[in-house]
Amino acid sequence: MTKETNTILFSPHSDDIAYSLGGALLLDYFKNPLMVTVFTRSTFSPRIKLSGEEEITLKRKKEDETFAETLGLSLKTLHFPEPPLRGLGTDEKIFTSKAMSDPIFEEVSEAIYDIISSFPGSLVVSPLALGNHIDHQIVLLSCIKACEDLGNPILFYEDLPYASWFTFKQIKQHIREINPDLTPAKLDVTSVFERRLKNLRLYSTQIGRKIPAGVYTHSKRLNYEHEDLIDKLWVHSSFRSLFSYIARMNNGSRYECLWE
Repeated sequence: MTKETNTILFSPHSDDIAYSLGGALLLDYFKNPLMVTVFTRSTFSPRIKLSGEEEITLKRKKEDETFAETLGLSLKTLHFPEPPLRGLGTDEKIFTSKAMSDPIFEEVSEAIYDIISSFPGSLVVSPLALGNHIDHQIVLLSCIKACEDLGNPILFYEDLPYASWFTFKQIKQHIREINPDLTPAKLDVTSVFERRLKNLRLYSTQIGRKIPAGVYTHSKRLNYEHEDLIDKLWVHSSFRSLFSYIARMNNGSRYECLWE
């Protein structure tokens, strides 16, 4: 981390930036980026059998370091525990609990505030918390508050794979609740998409042989202008047939989306 940092990318967990902004980083979209991983104490390693918190936390930290080195990012790691280590042991609790109800909220928010205040004027890049994962909510609210107080510019990324769970209409409703004036900027990442997937696989504790299908489908549907039709297909079609339909219509183009 250096004082030359111009962009601060906030990653709730060690793989969120790779999932959501891997193409933008390969295209050098951000100037002098620092990646900050917030919740790093972990017992979650679904793809590799590891013995417990200490080993899993160390392995995931090394994955983050390898990703940062590969992309040429500066990296700062905070040491907050993931939800199961805070008593939130089920998906229902993780995805329905409110950020400010978590006893750790204020401490995390202060840490994020301190980082942002260290880089006056730097662009802050925050998750939108699509899917309402409590850690993503905490980071989102903390980034917004710090930027409002300190005057840093802020933009938001669509959290993958969670963004793929929702129609465009649902995503836009979520965004209106954050800031109704936000507008999308779609980045064509077709030329770097295979490298993007390769870098995502650096997170071997989380990513197995198959990358979640939503990473593919969401990147394709972003290129389709008739969003209302895609929303209807999303609701009424099977996932497999929808993916085939979008693949035919979009000629292989892949996109990521930022809101500013």
